[in-house]
Amino acid sequence: MSSAPQVKACIFDMDGLLLDTEAMYTVLSNKVLAQHGKKLPLETKIKMMGRNAKVATEVLLADLEIPMTFEEYDGQITELKKTYFPMTMMMPGAERLIRHLAKHSIPIAVATSSNKDMFLVKTTNHKETFELFGSNITCGDDASVKNSKPAPDIFLTAMNRLDSTLEPADCLVFEDSNAGVEAACNAKMNSIWVHDMRFSLDPQNPPKEHNATERITSLLEFNPAQYGLPAFDI
Repeated sequence: MSSAPQVKACIFDMDGLLLDTEAMYTVLSNKVLAQHGKKLPLETKIKMMGRNAKVATEVLLADLEIPMTFEEYDGQITELKKTYFPMTMMMPGAERLIRHLAKHSIPIAVATSSNKDMFLVKTTNHKETFELFGSNITCGDDASVKNSKPAPDIFLTAMNRLDSTLEPADCLVFEDSNAGVEAACNAKMNSIWVHDMRFSLDPQNPPKEHNATERITSLLEFNPAQYGLPAFDI
């Protein structure tokens, strides 16, 4: 990839990218949906990924024709999240990459659609790792984020907080969802689509409409040197 851009900063999504929350989201959703005799289809799951809680829930309720309001559904699943999400594990390669970039003083930030309270719940057992981002955490309920993904707001906000001299082309976004990669493209940033094959309708023919800079299936496959970043030590 000799033509790959030379980046100066990295911005990370969280759910399904740094933390293995997406599989748990499905389990918890199905606990609520079981009351209505339904399960979360993969097609609906994919449409929900990367969205904030309200938008994702509205997609679910509409697709499955569940007679609940957002507030009713959210109230039930939030209690489950508080119980189960602290047990969430890091995704393969995530901690290694974060620590590598921090060691080499590469500016890094988190830009997650999760609200601040849920961010704290999900990172309960990973505080030391997420402390490497310092104050560079932008959540979906941040007042500066007017529009959720696939709008570019959250990535542009994260970039400006990292360094006001950065340009979008200086940034490399890591995302696992279609909506997130689309948001990165709308922000005019470079993007790595980490395509979790557990959530693919057709693994042999992944969608190309979002125009990610590169598609990989795990952060373990990422080569920082290809983007002008320090190579892994080993």
